[in-house]
Amino acid sequence: MFSYSFVCKTGGRPHNQDSIAAFMREGCYCFAVCDGLGAYSGSGTASRICADTLRQELGNEPLSPDAVVRLLQSAHNAITEVKRFAEDMESACTTFAGVFADGEQTIIAHIGDSRVYRFSDGKLVSCTSDHSLAQIDVERGKIDRKDLGKHKDQNKLTRVLGGKFFIRPDLDILPAPRKGDIFIICSDGFWEYVSEEFMEQTLSCEQNADGILRTLENRLLEEAVPGHDNYSAVIAVAETEDL
Repeated sequence: MFSYSFVCKTGGRPHNQDSIAAFMREGCYCFAVCDGLGAYSGSGTASRICADTLRQELGNEPLSPDAVVRLLQSAHNAITEVKRFAEDMESACTTFAGVFADGEQTIIAHIGDSRVYRFSDGKLVSCTSDHSLAQIDVERGKIDRKDLGKHKDQNKLTRVLGGKFFIRPDLDILPAPRKGDIFIICSDGFWEYVSEEFMEQTLSCEQNADGILRTLENRLLEEAVPGHDNYSAVIAVAETEDL
């Protein structure tokens, strides 16, 4: 069973184009962040459609990697269908980062630069790899990963949901979560100002989902610059191994 807490705020922008989903259905938990690309009109609608599709369709079939891909394909199709009849949404698209977990497995899926961090015993075990031009520079050894948030091409994405074609998400298939495992699912407007080191520092003294989120959000607000991006995060803590 998970406990969880979430935030989805406008930040320093006039409109919020982020959306989140955090719920359980048919024995399966879903924690997800969708970040509509701010440069494109209607992307906030795209992110909401993605989150709504998760709420409407999760549980229609047993959890599996293929089921997650089909779920995101359905979200993509729903976005592109709306775009057919809305001229102001021609280029609308969204990122996606999510964790799906039942009593047997955990599936991490992502498209774009929203991230999933996984912690065990308070230590960072894994983090998704951004689909961005800046990430390519990391892989080529041109910049350090810790400098991604400051890179000029950080927001130039190589993979999105709701574009001309559906591109499969990256998937990480894991065993069922262990008691004490913690997932932080967040948009780039969140992780740009909250370092992995500070996340670990927070988890060393705080295991409550509400407390973790409050501490991390406070750090973000201390570090953020005027006009900073929308920010969203879901903190999910595995309380027991029996979901």
